[in-house]
Order: sequence, then C-alpha cells, then structure tokens
Amino acid sequence: MNASTLRHPSGVARAAIAIATLALGHALQAQESAEKTLRQVVVVDQREAQVERKESYLQKIVIAEEEVERFGDVSVGDILKRLTGISFTGPAGVTKDVRMRGLDKGYTQFMINGELVNSATKDRQFQVDRLPADMIERIEIIRAPSAEYDAGNIGGLINIVFKSKVEEVTRTRVAAGKNGKYDIGDAIVQSSKRVGNADIVLAASYTVAAEDVSEAKATYNATTGALTATENKPKPATKTELLFTPRVTWHFGEDRLTFDPYISKGTEDKEEDKLKTGANVAIVTEKEIKEENKRDQVIRLGTRYDGKRDWGGWYAKVALAETRADKKVVADVFKYNGAGVFTSAERKRETEDIVDQYLQFGLGFAAQLGERHLVRGGIEVKDSDFKSRKPKTKQAINASGLPIGAVVSDDGQRDKFDIGERKTTIYLQDEIRLGSSHWLTPGVRYEQTSREASGNDKNGLPYRSDNKLDSSNPSLHYRWAIGKNLNFRASITKTVKLPKFDQLNPTLDTSKDGLTSANAYTGGNVDLKPEDALGYEAGFEKAFAGNRGMLGVNFYERRIKDFVETRTNQENINGAMRWVKRPQNVGEAHIYGMELDWRFPLYEKAGHVLNVVGNHTEMRGTIDSPTKGEIDIKEMPPRVTNLGLDYKHRPSGSFGGFSVNYVPKFSASSTNDNDESELKHWQARTTLDVYVGKIFSPLAEVRLIGRNLLKVKKDETTIKGNSLEHKIEYSKPTVMLTFESRF
Repeated sequence: MNASTLRHPSGVARAAIAIATLALGHALQAQESAEKTLRQVVVVDQREAQVERKESYLQKIVIAEEEVERFGDVSVGDILKRLTGISFTGPAGVTKDVRMRGLDKGYTQFMINGELVNSATKDRQFQVDRLPADMIERIEIIRAPSAEYDAGNIGGLINIVFKSKVEEVTRTRVAAGKNGKYDIGDAIVQSSKRVGNADIVLAASYTVAAEDVSEAKATYNATTGALTATENKPKPATKTELLFTPRVTWHFGEDRLTFDPYISKGTEDKEEDKLKTGANVAIVTEKEIKEENKRDQVIRLGTRYDGKRDWGGWYAKVALAETRADKKVVADVFKYNGAGVFTSAERKRETEDIVDQYLQFGLGFAAQLGERHLVRGGIEVKDSDFKSRKPKTKQAINASGLPIGAVVSDDGQRDKFDIGERKTTIYLQDEIRLGSSHWLTPGVRYEQTSREASGNDKNGLPYRSDNKLDSSNPSLHYRWAIGKNLNFRASITKTVKLPKFDQLNPTLDTSKDGLTSANAYTGGNVDLKPEDALGYEAGFEKAFAGNRGMLGVNFYERRIKDFVETRTNQENINGAMRWVKRPQNVGEAHIYGMELDWRFPLYEKAGHVLNVVGNHTEMRGTIDSPTKGEIDIKEMPPRVTNLGLDYKHRPSGSFGGFSVNYVPKFSASSTNDNDESELKHWQARTTLDVYVGKIFSPLAEVRLIGRNLLKVKKDETTIKGNSLEHKIEYSKPTVMLTFESRF
C-alpha cells in the first residue's frame, strides 16, 4: 500500500469502519457457549509485578497498578520521575521530556499496549505529561529490546499498558487542587464487565493540569564579572486532556479477538511576558508579550486476533491512527533604546498544522518446538504520511500595540513539507531452554524504512528527497536462575536511531544573513547517517519475602556510532561563504553506568505494612569527536536517586508515604548548536512528593497529595567565550485532594 492513500480523512473514516465491522462481525458469529480461555497477562499488585519481572526472558522492570496509583499522580510523567534511570529536561519540576540513562528524549521509545503511538511533532516524541496516570494498569521499562520490539530505542523502551482486567467493578475518581495559582484536577470513570463471551473494559478521563513556572536570566562578562544583560519571564501553561480507552475482547474457545481504540483530545495554552534589560536593570531594552495555543487529537483504532493451536499460537493485527496538532502563536515585540525610549515594535504570527497518519498490518506466531525451543516470529508493514505547514507573518505596530503597517509573509523555506514513509519489519527469535535453570534467547530484527520528502521553498519552488535505510539488529539475552528467587541476566543488543524527518530536509532557511554563527542559515542533512548502537547489559535480581521484596543491580554500556548533534560550519552557498547550522554525525558516543533498584518490606505485623522503595542510577557519557576531541553528552547528570516510604494500616484503611528525588550538582563540557565550546554547571535539585489517605469503604477513599513540595529551582550557569549566563527556573508546588469510589 502506498503512503499517499492515507492523505485524505475520508480514507481514515473508511478504514475505521472496516476495522469496526471486522470486530463486530466476529462477535456476532460467536456462540454463547464459547469456552472460557486463558487471559492475557494482567499485573495488578506489585507482588505480581515482581513475578512477571523475574520470569521474563529479558531484562525489564514492571510497575504494577497498585504502585502506579500509590501517589495519585495526574500524569505518567509524575510516575516516571521516580523510576530507575529516568531524568527530565525542560522547566523545573515539569515531567515532560524523558531522558533514559541521560540520553536526549529522542533515544527513548514509548509504546501503549505494546504498540508505538506517535505524537504530532516533528520528532514524534510522546508527551508523558499529557497521559493520565489513573488509566494505567502497569508500566514496563525494557532496558534492552529483543527482536520482538522496535529497534529504535537506544536509551530504552517504556511500555504503558492501559487497564484490561475484568473485575465486574465500576471505579470513579474526582480530584481538585492547585499548582501555584492555577486550578487543576481530574475526573475518571472506569467500568469492566463480562457479557457472554466478551470482556468489556470502558475507561474515560478528563484532566486539567498547569505549570506555574517562571525564569530569570542574567548575563555577565566572564572576566570582570560585570553585569551586561538580564531577562525575566513568567511562562505558565495550562492544559486539558480528554481520553477514552475502551477495550473489548471476544473469546472463541481458546482464541480471542481484541478491539482497543485509543482516543484523546488535548489543549495547551502558554503565556510569556518577557522583559530584557542591559547593564542598567532599571531600563527595559526589549519587551515581548507572547501567547501560544495548541490543540491536538489522537485517534487510534486497532484490532488483533490471537489464535491458539496445538503447535503454539498466531496473531494477526491491523491498526489505523491519525494525529492532528494545530498551534497558533502571537508575539508582540517592543524595542527601546539605551535610555528606555520606544524605537520600534513588531507583531509576529505563526500557525502550525501537523497531520500524522499511519496504517499498520502485522502477522506473527509463537511455536513450541519440543521441550527446549519457543520460537517467535512475525512481519509488519507500516505506511505513514506526515504533513507539516507553518505559515508565518509579521506586521509593524506602534507602542500601544496597534497595527501601523501591512501584514507581510515571513515563511521560512523549511516551513512546508510532506513525508511519506513505509517501514517493513521481519523478526525471528528463539527462547531456548538450555537446562533446568538456563535460558538463551537469540533473535534478529530486520527493518527497512523508505522515505519520500517533498515541499516548497520560500519562493514556491518544489523540492524532493528520497532515501532508503536498512538495518539488521541482532540480540542475545541470557538468564540463569541461580535459585528460585535469584537471577543473573546478560544481554547484547544492536539498536538504531533513524534521523528525524526535518533532519533530512535539504532546504536551507535563509531568513538570517548567515554572516555569523549566531545568525546562521538552518538546514537539514541528506547525508545524515542513522545512529547505530551496540549495547551490553549484565545484572542480578533477587526476589524475597514472598515476592513482596526485590533487589536488582544492573550494569550497562552503549557504544553509539555516528552520534548526531547540531553543528554550525562555514559552507560555500552560491559562491559566497556563509555559516550554516545542520545536524551532523559528530563521532562515537560512549555511555555506561549502573542501576540499582529496591523494594524492602521492613515491617508487616498486626495490620501494619511498611515498605522502603527506591533506586539509584550512575550515568556517564562522552562523545569522541574528530574535531573537538572528547566532550560530554549534553545535560547528562552523573547520578539520580529516588528514596521513598510506603505505609498501610489495613484494619483502619489508613495509608501514606513519600518519595524524594535527588539530582546532584554537576558540570558538563560540550558544544552548543552554534559550534561554540561551552561549560555548563547545574546546581543540585531535590523534589519531594507525599501522600496520605484513608479507605472508609469500597464506596469512599480519600487521598491528599503534595508534589514538588520543596520549591523546585533549576539553577544553571553557562560559560562560553567571555560570556557567563546564569539562569534560574522556578516552579510552584502542587496540592490536590482526591475522592475515589468503587461499586
């Protein structure tokens, strides 16, 4: 199938009807006397999660529903910040851009119910601050993928599984609170029931969130220490998210058919009022009033048939998804001279429309060959169509903000492009039982990705680029069950990160003059190579206290070939030398570290249950650059520590706990996007989350939650050349009260 077949919404509607008809048709043909079958893996309490972890053929950490709900978190990001090896970039206290093992967000992949889900951004990065935590049954952190999983997760893979267990119960929750001065809260309803041979799970939520964040920046002469400029801006954001995740599974003997759509609709509104001064902080040199409004929706319709046979099992699946994002930005910029007298002003408008669609088919099998071999294999084809439009205008205004000039187009050459992509995947792996306590799982995953990009430059002239990328990614996982509750694990895996869409866009944006590195042209790089990584893992995990406790230690290493960072260099453009900023393969990156996680049941007597939970990660990473020598990977902290306490008193239904997240002071010497060497220092950051609550009955549970109770401050200093910049971001704590009922 050609990606162009997805370019019209009518095609989406027709395919959606086809999927629904397939699911309902099978249901109508089913007999009421259909035999009950084994259900899919469902992990609810942390004890079940420990069992799932220790019996898995590959290394993973499983966070169960019980643990997910412990803090009453609003978003998935709030949960992830307490997990092993996770850190975040972005504003202080905001859990948005996930970094696994200190690598940039693009090196971590997210799955929902075992399937990749796109976000309508140019890098397709999933936004964890938008997904409600209460919809989740479990979270799986897969440190090193096997052949079954997509190969594009050099940092790691996070699989988020929505609730699927049929409990014959309806659960509701309402929450209300404050983030700084902004109102937040959510409303959730979940219901599950067995009707004939069908398991029905319905879940819907509406969330209101906020980020009360501000930023202060001061620039100094690095030699004399004299102040040269300041910048202050509050940058709050408010968000809403409506999510609907039904799931229907029909059982036909030992076969089953699952229909699990995912529908979300969100908003995000930001305001920034920025003030700049020179050395005299009493005189404003520039003022910017900026508003940004974003609307997005994701619709994914998927169905999967799982068949059971004497030799094993097979599956067939089809999924269709469409993601749309519309962003509108209006910024009024006022400029003043050194005496504070108004000189000029301009209104800039930007409208960005992104549509990302895909259609996916897959077939696979799992065959038991004798007593020692469990062979899995499959083939998948995914056709995608990505379209981006970002028209921009500018207009002169007076000191009062009234228009005094004509609206002029300000489109860049890279502001219009389409990309069609076809990805074909074939995988095969064999879980081999070498003996009573040894398992070896070799596998290989072959992926071929074809991309066709097209668009128009600033003058309306067409451009087009095509490329095909092939990768064969072998993996080998070993498990030695030293004892019933003690495992040694090791693995070797090859993973790959393909260039992002806009990184391959060859057209130059010449809106700046290109005469200096600070005013460089911007472009993609058609010669950009994929980043290949060879990864090694080795560790132990010990379950104890009837699987209520777990202690794990893991050592990892990644060697990433053709590591990509943005660089600015001089190039010959139409006979003239100009500075051009492009993504480049800058050398080989080397990351390594150690991950320790624990859950200790300290006390359990007379209805009192006390657990200590936490983790500690050591991270190191450098780039061996042919031109710069050895430099640090940007914003990789040397370590992250989480420590928490969980208490329950079962007779009274009371519970409470806390979690502390600590990132120490650290420095990094790297190269910025303008190809300038810079030294950055970050001060230590500590966040504190607490919760207390009481279960009065199945109909009434109350919980009081506090997040980021230690006022979060992200303090960083950047030294480049003779300039020293000191930036501090502040965020406000969150307090929320929740009420939950089950009936």
